[in-house]
Amino acid sequence: MSSGRLKQAAETSPEHYIILLALAAGLFAWIMRTALDFYFYSEKTLPGALLLDISHRELYSRVSIAAAFLLTGIIISRAVNRLKSSELRARRLDQCVRSVRTINQLVTRVRDRTTLCQRSCEELVIGLGYERVQARLDGVTRGFAELPHTDTGAPATPASEPVTIPIICGGERLGELIMTHGREMEWDAEERALLNEVAEDIAFSVTMMNVTEHLRQQREEVQTILDSVSAYISYKDRGGRYIRVNKALADVARIPQQDWIGKTFAEIMPTCEEVGVYADEEVLATGKAKHSPLEALELPKETRWIQSHRVPYRDSSGAVVGVIALSVDVTDRMEAERALACKDEQLRQSQKMEAIGQLAGGIAHDFNNLLTAISGYTELARAELEPNGSASEMLFAVSKAADRAAALTRQLLAFSRKQPLWLAELDLNEVVSGMTDMLERLIGADIELVTDLDENLGKIEADTSQIEQVVMNLAVNARDAMPHGGKLTINTSVADTSAVCRDENPEGCDRGYVCFRVTDTGMGMDSKTMAQIFEPFYTTKKPGVGTGLGLSVVDGIAEQHGGWVNVESEPGRGTSFSICLPVAPERPPESSDDQCADAEAVSEAPAAGGERVLLVEDEDSVRAFATRALTDWGYNVVEAASAEEALVALESDPSGFDLIFSDIVLPGRSGTQLAEEISARNTDTRILLSSGYCFSDGDDESPSEIGFPLLKKPYSARGLRTAIHEVLS
Repeated sequence: MSSGRLKQAAETSPEHYIILLALAAGLFAWIMRTALDFYFYSEKTLPGALLLDISHRELYSRVSIAAAFLLTGIIISRAVNRLKSSELRARRLDQCVRSVRTINQLVTRVRDRTTLCQRSCEELVIGLGYERVQARLDGVTRGFAELPHTDTGAPATPASEPVTIPIICGGERLGELIMTHGREMEWDAEERALLNEVAEDIAFSVTMMNVTEHLRQQREEVQTILDSVSAYISYKDRGGRYIRVNKALADVARIPQQDWIGKTFAEIMPTCEEVGVYADEEVLATGKAKHSPLEALELPKETRWIQSHRVPYRDSSGAVVGVIALSVDVTDRMEAERALACKDEQLRQSQKMEAIGQLAGGIAHDFNNLLTAISGYTELARAELEPNGSASEMLFAVSKAADRAAALTRQLLAFSRKQPLWLAELDLNEVVSGMTDMLERLIGADIELVTDLDENLGKIEADTSQIEQVVMNLAVNARDAMPHGGKLTINTSVADTSAVCRDENPEGCDRGYVCFRVTDTGMGMDSKTMAQIFEPFYTTKKPGVGTGLGLSVVDGIAEQHGGWVNVESEPGRGTSFSICLPVAPERPPESSDDQCADAEAVSEAPAAGGERVLLVEDEDSVRAFATRALTDWGYNVVEAASAEEALVALESDPSGFDLIFSDIVLPGRSGTQLAEEISARNTDTRILLSSGYCFSDGDDESPSEIGFPLLKKPYSARGLRTAIHEVLS
């Protein structure tokens, strides 16, 4: 081969092929075939091929490549699995973090342990996919949640073992969280740490709830104790704003307890003056307790009287931050003490009236004895003189003076409530109208008298003379209160006294009342004077002008008739007296069995026919007068100074007496006892009793109790003669 050819052959790249030959018996061989062109020197080219057995080399190469690819796949697969696991773990931890955050929000919002546990269990099941979660506190299940199951027909996945995470706070185990996965798995440490955090949050929240509940119970117990106390209790801060008040204070002020909190007294009750301001300031300034014996607690509708004790309200460091006030309401006690004092005063007044009444009764008895002798002898003396002579006129003046003395005695008896009543139905308008002329002369020309009488006025059951005396006394008082003239008004009306009736006369509330009012335009009275006007012998008049009995008599007469007296007066604006009396019952008035009518109104009795009379009288002047009068009229009189002398006279005179005329008040045995003894011996004996003393209802010595007729002292000669004639008839 020429050099040129060789060069061309050398520069020509051979073509290589790798051929897989199938040999017998399932064997294979890798053959590398290389195509070559053979050049000869004759420049003739012959194609050819070079076959090379490369089975071992190819097998090794391919196995190496396959192994390399397999190893790479394994590495990549593992890397992918690790990446997927990391992503799942990160996603799981992210879910755990979100659940922890949700439960943290529940911890801050929920204030009920059962609700907190239940919603936490639901969050762990829904958010993290646990099969079931149970929360237990103090051995009691407070929450439970479970994934819902659907029946797919596939075999159930075995669940993991339950995991218990303790709920612990401050070293104290409060309960546990019990969680179960739906498949077998290993618990991640970080997930478990997050679950421990959930348990810690629940434990802290439950502890706070327990503390809050304990504090709430303590506050409720304290409030219950405060509310059960009848005293008024309040806490105030340094600015005077209320921190707490008890129910008693809220109720008395009619303001709910919650409306006090955070407000001052001025904000709560702007129209009332705050109580104890200076005492509060003193407690805040000194830090010492302060006692106030009496304070006025002003409220919108009333004023209560309290005794207060204030102590400083201190914080944990001991600094004074407010005032605690405890106030005891003494209003009812003061009213009770005032009522008791009033009752004591009434008792003293009653005792005084009783004593004065006994004195008045005794004075009346002695006066009436004297007046009986004076009036009787005066009448006998006038009978022996010329009617128009000067001596007769002087004796007539003596008789009138005796009558005035008798009227004064009746006033004493009316004042002491011992004057007997001669009741009859009467028209109050007629009484006032019948006294008009006399009242005009009594009060004088410089005082105008005005009457305003209700035509529909009902009748009353009363003693006419005593009602006239009431009108007279009030008119005289009104006249004296208007020394420079004025106006006196007397009016009558039907009284609407239901409220007053219950207080003054509760037994008569079912009866109607009439009222007559006497009003003047005089100087009036202050409250101090009004409180004393009904006291006996109290008077604002000059010495010698008044006796101080006029209004006491008015009050006594009103009380005897079942009524009362109201007074209204102001200094410089006049005075008004209202006398309320019950309406007469709808029945005919009872007739009086008393045989002792006024002697001057009885017709002249005929002369006696020698009837024998036993006269029993311890007063010498009265006995002498009665003996003289009866003897002059034809009676045969035997005298006795006591009951014992009378009994001796009865025993020594077998012919007996037609009449026993005896005084009641005798030394030793009384006249009523004598009359009873004589009646027991001889029921036909006629008896007439006499007395200047007035007996109370139910008195054993009262003639009305034993059924004997009575001749009141002082009596005139004509009255004595008429009374004896009527008894003998």
